[in-house]
Amino acid sequence: MGLVVLALVQLAAPPVISALGGGAFTTADRAGEPAIVPAGYAFSIWLVIELLSLLWALWAAVPSGPDPDLRERIARPLTVVFAGFTAWLVAAELEPRWATFAVFLVMLAGLLAATRIALREAARIRAWSGYGQALLWGTLGLYLGWSSVAIWLNLTTALVASGAPLDGSAGLLGQLAVLAGATATAVALLRWTGVLLPYLGAVVWALAGAMLGARGAGEPVLAFGAAVGLVVVIVAALGMRRRGSHLRWAGPGRRRLAEG
Repeated sequence: MGLVVLALVQLAAPPVISALGGGAFTTADRAGEPAIVPAGYAFSIWLVIELLSLLWALWAAVPSGPDPDLRERIARPLTVVFAGFTAWLVAAELEPRWATFAVFLVMLAGLLAATRIALREAARIRAWSGYGQALLWGTLGLYLGWSSVAIWLNLTTALVASGAPLDGSAGLLGQLAVLAGATATAVALLRWTGVLLPYLGAVVWALAGAMLGARGAGEPVLAFGAAVGLVVVIVAALGMRRRGSHLRWAGPGRRRLAEG
């Protein structure tokens, strides 16, 4: 039940912090942020992630459910992730530069660990109900997909807050480099997960948000860079699919990739 409690706290923390007068760092479209930070609407994905996390935690907590040992193994790193989300919100109020980035790194490590376990045990998971599979792969895919792009944007925000240039050639090249890093990370994780559909969806959502955010900030070059990243990810996913790396939730190559 510990995971359920953390999932509930994860869901309740944002409105509570906002009600207490916080949330300035997490306010969408705030002044002075890098142009590649996604448009405000894109952050609505967090509510979907939080709700899926809670539904998964509730499903996994049922004693009569399948493979209790496997559910427990997946839950361990997810406790770090769910607790990390709330810690990130607290860090955003206390030290919103490098502390948030450090917490995000820990969360990403937990997501990779949980996903690795699920990929290794994909054959056992296929015996679960469709609902259970959808909750697991949906939670892992959306959470990992958004986080694997957002951590790069969090890094950009930390660098800018620490004095890195936001404008001019240096600022432009720096943000293009961040977009390239996010794109490369997404393609690598797409291959690792066997083109996990929720992962792909979250990455597309994040890069599309970055493109619209840059366009809204009056930065056409950065908007084009985000669009290129978006196209690269989609083309890579289609190429992997043609090579047989895709099924309903994760591809047939997932166990080999996870163990490699």
